[in-house]
Amino acid sequence: MALTDIATRRIELDVTGMSCGACSRRLENKLNKIGGVRASVAIATKVATIDARQDISVANLCDAVAQAGYRAQERTAATIDQDAAGSEAGEQPQKQSSAVASFIRWMTLGHLGGGAVRGRT
Repeated sequence: MALTDIATRRIELDVTGMSCGACSRRLENKLNKIGGVRASVAIATKVATIDARQDISVANLCDAVAQAGYRAQERTAATIDQDAAGSEAGEQPQKQSSAVASFIRWMTLGHLGGGAVRGRT
């Protein structure tokens, strides 16, 4: 019997701790290993969209997310409203610099172009 033949419900989880596409694929694979679950994880929004059997609880799904090394909580109407209010106000999500980006800036400014930055020609 396929998952589509069984009564399912859609659950959305806000996930924290993911920083790249590999993280979202890892979490997606972890969730999809649970019987009765079909999940997709979007790194851009950090939201896991899950179609799950009725007997699978949000707590079970959050536990699976924690086992994968991330944190999750159910996406509620309040969190959706907060996201919508932020995007209407023109807020941009803050992006954290990765260690690689920081290293590249350090190398570029500190070593390759540092003479001009420090006043040397």
